[in-house]
Amino acid sequence: MKAKTIFKYTFGLLLLIMGAIAIEPSVMNFLPDWLGAIFNGDPLAILSTVAPTAAGQAIAETVTVTEGKAASDTLYRPKISNIITKIRPDLFPMDTIMREVGMVGDCPSETYKFYSSNVRGVTDTMTVEHTQSDVKSAVITITNSHIWLADDIGVCPEITVDSEEFRFKVMAVDTTNLTITILAINGTASGGSGTGAFVPALANATKITRIGNAKGELDAQNTPYANFLTDTENYVQVFMCQVEESLTNAIHLKEVEWNINDFKQDAILDMRRMAELTMLFGYPKLDLLDTLAQKKVNLMGGARHFITGEITYGHSAAGTNATFNSWANTIFSGNNGSDRRYLFGGNNFMEWLMNIPFIEKRMAANESEVIAGIKFRVIDTIFGELYIRRHQGFSDVEGFSYNALVLDMNNVERRFQSATETKKLNLDETGVRRVKAFRIREAWTMAFRNEETHRWITDTD
Repeated sequence: MKAKTIFKYTFGLLLLIMGAIAIEPSVMNFLPDWLGAIFNGDPLAILSTVAPTAAGQAIAETVTVTEGKAASDTLYRPKISNIITKIRPDLFPMDTIMREVGMVGDCPSETYKFYSSNVRGVTDTMTVEHTQSDVKSAVITITNSHIWLADDIGVCPEITVDSEEFRFKVMAVDTTNLTITILAINGTASGGSGTGAFVPALANATKITRIGNAKGELDAQNTPYANFLTDTENYVQVFMCQVEESLTNAIHLKEVEWNINDFKQDAILDMRRMAELTMLFGYPKLDLLDTLAQKKVNLMGGARHFITGEITYGHSAAGTNATFNSWANTIFSGNNGSDRRYLFGGNNFMEWLMNIPFIEKRMAANESEVIAGIKFRVIDTIFGELYIRRHQGFSDVEGFSYNALVLDMNNVERRFQSATETKKLNLDETGVRRVKAFRIREAWTMAFRNEETHRWITDTD
């Protein structure tokens, strides 16, 4: 049926051309040479106007692939795999953890303010030396006068009197001049020797610890104490990406299937990667004005800005068990964090860490845990558990491959103003462009609470 139709229309076209030539012979000047030759009485002339192809040449020898390719470079087709290898390194473990198991809430505002309250401290340090002068009470200058109240009891672990640590009772507190008046409990005898009631010599930088208080039988009140909250702000940042594919490209034959769904997946992965780096290295800024685009944007602060606690080391020196034990002590002790912390480190840091003998043994034990699809190596210490994961983002940022970040996820929070949404844009229907288009958008911010529970590990070499 199709052949008949083609023949009918071809024959009609020839009749139309012949009629035009009969009416106006000059029409011949506008016809192609081979078509003009047919109507000029030389139908075989068409053969002389078509150049022979290489494939039409005779080969007077055994036909091989080499000879065939030389004769026709389109004759042989490659075998095309329909499997596309997608390079997807693990670029956003923190983002994944926060989406799956982290503390998540809403934030119907562009600013998220969160409050922290530190517990009343117990340790202090002297800043001025006290010379022994046979006095039962003395005024000493310290660093943290706000942690002391009258009737508190203190101990100086570094100062001994007859093999016992020196203890004292606080008689008065002067927060303006950073001093406390102390009364010796187990003091020295005259001249600082033996046991007596006098305050011993106390060197500058002597450590003291608050261990309780002691009230009298008739005391009905205590000096009031209130620990005020401190507030911190972070701002909601809008993350967005858009993908487009022309309608022609969508229907065009391809050697492998690669379309807007793949573009959309790649765009989402890139958006999450950028969000991950913002969580690490972002700087908070409200209403930053882009003078070129004449628009304001909000920027979210990341861990590098909010977390100031730091452990330093030099990668040029080999790590030891003592090094790692000291780290564990610093990470878990002296704060009210959880017994589980997450350590994310750069590639070079991980290589350095794995050469510590204790870590080598733990790696051989192959203890691990998969959380939200991400595999963590678990290192159990006396102080707590460390969940360790290599983080490519540290190596992507110059100078951070030997660094690491320790987080207490119980004190990390994500607040969404708008969750991830994918919206189809009707650009073709509205006459903008003949494309398929999708926009992916989300808006959120972070809160790093209880700063003492987090730590940077920073290389100083």
